[in-house]
Amino acid sequence: MSDQGSVDPRHNGHSPAAAHSAPAAGGRGLPVRRLYSRRHAIISLLFWITVVAVFVPLAIQFTSRIQSTLSGTKGTPSEFVRINVVKNFSTALAFPTAIVWDAKGIPPADADAAWKNLLETIRSDSSVNDVTDGNLMVEKWPRSDWHAAFVAVNAQTYGEAEKVVPKLRADVANLTFPGAKPWVTGGPALFLDLNLASTESLRSGELIALPVAFVILLLVFRSFVAAFLPVLVATLGVVCTLGMLSFLAMPHTWLPWLPAMGVTFFVPNLVTMIGLGVGIDYCLIYLARYRRERANHLTPQEALRLTRQTAGKTVLASAVLVMSGFLTLLFIPLEFFTSIAVGGMLVVASVALATLSLLPAMIFLVGPWLEWGSSILCPSGRVKWGAQFLNNWGLLVLRRRWSCVIIGLAILTFLAVPFWRLKIASVEAKNIPSQSESRQGYESLSENLGAGWMMPATILVQHPSKDWMTGDGLTQEKALVDKLGELSNTEKVLTVSDSAGSRRSQQMRMGLLTSSVDPSQSVILMLSKTDPQSPEARDWLDKITKVLKDSEAGGTSYSLGGLPAVTHAADNVIIGSLPMVILATLLSTFVLLTAFMRSVLVSLKAIALNLICVMAAYGFQVICFQEGWGARLFHLFPTDGLNTVVLVICFCALFGLSMDYEVFILSAVRESWLDNHNMNLAVQEGLQRVAGIITSAAFIMIAVFLSFAFGDVVEIEQLGVGLSFAVLLDATIIRLLLVPAIMALMGRYAFWFPGHKLPVAERHPRGHHYHGEKLTPPEEVKRVGGL
Repeated sequence: MSDQGSVDPRHNGHSPAAAHSAPAAGGRGLPVRRLYSRRHAIISLLFWITVVAVFVPLAIQFTSRIQSTLSGTKGTPSEFVRINVVKNFSTALAFPTAIVWDAKGIPPADADAAWKNLLETIRSDSSVNDVTDGNLMVEKWPRSDWHAAFVAVNAQTYGEAEKVVPKLRADVANLTFPGAKPWVTGGPALFLDLNLASTESLRSGELIALPVAFVILLLVFRSFVAAFLPVLVATLGVVCTLGMLSFLAMPHTWLPWLPAMGVTFFVPNLVTMIGLGVGIDYCLIYLARYRRERANHLTPQEALRLTRQTAGKTVLASAVLVMSGFLTLLFIPLEFFTSIAVGGMLVVASVALATLSLLPAMIFLVGPWLEWGSSILCPSGRVKWGAQFLNNWGLLVLRRRWSCVIIGLAILTFLAVPFWRLKIASVEAKNIPSQSESRQGYESLSENLGAGWMMPATILVQHPSKDWMTGDGLTQEKALVDKLGELSNTEKVLTVSDSAGSRRSQQMRMGLLTSSVDPSQSVILMLSKTDPQSPEARDWLDKITKVLKDSEAGGTSYSLGGLPAVTHAADNVIIGSLPMVILATLLSTFVLLTAFMRSVLVSLKAIALNLICVMAAYGFQVICFQEGWGARLFHLFPTDGLNTVVLVICFCALFGLSMDYEVFILSAVRESWLDNHNMNLAVQEGLQRVAGIITSAAFIMIAVFLSFAFGDVVEIEQLGVGLSFAVLLDATIIRLLLVPAIMALMGRYAFWFPGHKLPVAERHPRGHHYHGEKLTPPEEVKRVGGL
């Protein structure tokens, strides 16, 4: 290819830009004064250098700003309990934290002295309000060589409680024990370790995703430079997005009107997965169209101009559709969903902007070096074979359109059947990486005391007066405790009136479960037999809620809280908001796709196929995780069900991502349709031009998603597997089988739009040979292999 300012020898020594305006899409010319120039390229490059310089330092600090941000919506019982417990009781009830030490094999005197020394050190820490030795609260201590203490951390929120955990671990690490080091565990510690594991999974996923994406691009473009540019552009877009999120998550003392945004552990992995997958795909589409125009003997300036008018509009339309999917997450009134929605929209906007501004600048500035290595990496006959295969496939779909529709829908329906067996599951301790400190301590505590001691259900009792213990209050409480104790999953109920254990134990319970700030309030603790986050425990919480509601009388009210109740309440909020999210996603997709494609039927068809595809992806997740097939075949972690956050993210993300390929293929079909008004020819030309790109883009996106699917975080595994399988279905069964077959069946009615008259279909369009069912494509389409 010629350089930007040189004369192309293929035009007899004259630049086509100087001789005449090259034809653009729709028959319009390309004015010379509006062509891409070196000035445009340098301005774009300087802009991105400035953006990177500003946001890269913030992106480096992003992982330190991740919090669990677990909370229900304002006004929920669990949130009411948390606020009152923090204000009037001990934070040990609101943010359960424990230090566990198995001193087996250590001389008892040495172990006891070391344990007391540790507790005194922790009590002196300013981030701790109080420490209670576990054997003072439990009547029958399991072992003399096993120790546990419950810590009341100095915190007001779950995020603040997580920040105390590293300080506690530093206190433990500073002491020398003759045996194993104690573990810091509990709710805040479990979610902190989940965040740390998520960060590590992010690093390992990036190390796999980027090289694999580069290799696939190398096979597509047969050029080292052309393969490197999409990886670079997408990576910069992701890094800048992480920097922007880091800025939004930090406290702003000089901007009091801008509160810090809570960022959950889903965000960095989601942003990186979506950013790399979508960003590289956008660059692939853009760069492929540019190379196609260069192969048609246009100068770099003309090719960039035409690429911006065609592929640029496609990328922009796709980005808006993907962003609209993430925007609907704001209908869920939970703080951490705000960070997920903002992160998804920001990363798609960033990579799209980088594709439309930074990529053209880099293409222009590298000049002929863009094709460096193509003579070595392009085997003879490959392009011809690829074009012939796509041509034959298009003819097959056109001849067997009804068969293709039936087969495609049958496959998707079969894969979607397991969706109806889907169960909801929360983040359990067994989902945390087995080597993490919090899980080891949690399992040790569960084995010796029982799982319920770590995260009990907390019932806040609001009595009609502060003298409730002198009247009928104790009788009413005993009647309630008897009902709660009859529930099948109840291990133990701790109350103020419980007379079991030593006098010291009774005094400890009295001080913990009554309030010196508001004597009209008290607390009842309920310990479950099973893991507090298990499906059995969640059903148990629903039964407790019913018992509490039925027991309210005489001005006494009950509110259920505690960490299990918080996560359960959050799941109920998500499920309750799901109909609004689905409706908003469908409506926004229909409106935007109709506006871009100027067709009502195409939009309805796209929505119907996407719904089936999402259900099939859910079905595959059920098989892999809930029913254990993934554990046996791919070493995935089996779970009791699918996480609600994963389900919602998958729906919104997949609806947006699947529209990528919908826009790509329909844009090519529509472009051909506007030229010749023959739907059979338009479908075949569209397949020839973008089928290779869609397949390559799908392989890249699948590779990126799967790179994050085999880490140590179960929820990220579920997200990666679900997204990658849906993209595989979308790029094969839907885009290469169902979409062209259905478009062919629709004929000229495919692009019907209210107020616009349907054009009359041409039988023998100019420039093509159509003999019955044999359709020969133009030579330039053959020459570039459909790119």
